[in-house]
Amino acid sequence: MIEVIPKLSISTSDIKILRRISSLGISEIKEASAEGRAIRRFEIFGSEWETERMKLVEVYNLYASNSDTPFYILDTESDKPKKISPAELSNKIKFWREIELETQMNSDLENGYINNPSEFEPHDEDWA
Repeated sequence: MIEVIPKLSISTSDIKILRRISSLGISEIKEASAEGRAIRRFEIFGSEWETERMKLVEVYNLYASNSDTPFYILDTESDKPKKISPAELSNKIKFWREIELETQMNSDLENGYINNPSEFEPHDEDWA
């Protein structure tokens, strides 16, 4: 899981940015900031992945565009949660897209839609 954690000291303009990421109210965002709690979680390949992956890319773009973003990204996929950089998040997004494409290709092969991997065409637009 990927979590968006607001930084400890946030301004009014920071809250405006954080509201674009989360549906939480202003007081809830301030509380999450003070407690170091996530304001948004992304479950990788979860039931809402098709829509969530687009929002994750949006969050990545915010994270990568400014070195002073009012949040950081926490990777909680392993036993030891780790704060990750925009470059690390970018690599993860690309990796997850590769998994999607491989899964699509394997499904097409198993179902007989294609005879070999060179015939594969992605089922959707590239979002990564």
